Amino acid sequence: MRVGDFSVDVIPADGSTVRELDSGHVLARPGQVYQLRLRNHGPLRCVADVSIDGHAVTGGGLVIGPWSTVDLERPIHATERGRFTVVAEGDEHVFGPDGGRDNPDLGLIEARFRRELPQPPTREAAGPREFPPSIPRPLVTFPPVPGPAPQPVPDVPPRRPGVPPEWTPPTWNGPSARLREPLGGQRQPGISALMAATSLPLAEPAEPAAPAAPTQVGDAIERAAGTGLTGSSGQEFVPTHVGPLEAEATVIQLRLVIGTEEALAAPHALPDSEAAPARPAARP
Repeated sequence: MRVGDFSVDVIPADGSTVRELDSGHVLARPGQVYQLRLRNHGPLRCVADVSIDGHAVTGGGLVIGPWSTVDLERPIHATERGRFTVVAEGDEHVFGPDGGRDNPDLGLIEARFRRELPQPPTREAAGPREFPPSIPRPLVTFPPVPGPAPQPVPDVPPRRPGVPPEWTPPTWNGPSARLREPLGGQRQPGISALMAATSLPLAEPAEPAAPAAPTQVGDAIERAAGTGLTGSSGQEFVPTHVGPLEAEATVIQLRLVIGTEEALAAPHALPDSEAAPARPAARP
């Protein structure tokens, strides 16, 4: 789920399947080991405070760099290295005598993101502006410098600017290279040839009946679930310092539940329309 510049996803550690519904419920199976994928899509560092089942698991906060992703697989605690594991409601060994039935936060995954406020650059820290690889650099043009017009050099044929005199077009880009193949090999069929009909008709395989997707959220949920700790994680954390944070946090909430096998096996719904999403209006 994404809200603004931040997103949270439940990722199974063993390559199995979970499914997030539009309602924010995450369908999982008992015993699945998972990790939380926290993403910062913005240009500023942020601090994420994460709680699971009403218990804080990130200590003083998890620092995420700009345009970065962190996979959290265990609580940030020096004496605890167990990995997050899905546990069905009713397990008294994990949730206590009530089995988690009296905990209204059972299965609740809440992440609160707060950005680090930008600080004015100092003279020593001032330098060229850095741009992330995903954002194109601005195109800067400079006006021509006034001066006398350059005079052509006599008896010297004009050549392309910035090209040495001995430069010749590479043979693999010339017109004669269109029918040539590297290392003298045979010409390979293009993509369109691979899509042509074969000489022998192929029998169309029977399509298996897809399981029907649940029509309501209640049809997809089998029972409540929470999180326990199993195994051991080798994930390490390094203490760091951040500056002042914004006062208002961006909150993302998911609810971990046990899903029915039909809901977990159901295909994801396709968009209602094949038309491309509309372009946002141009800013003035």
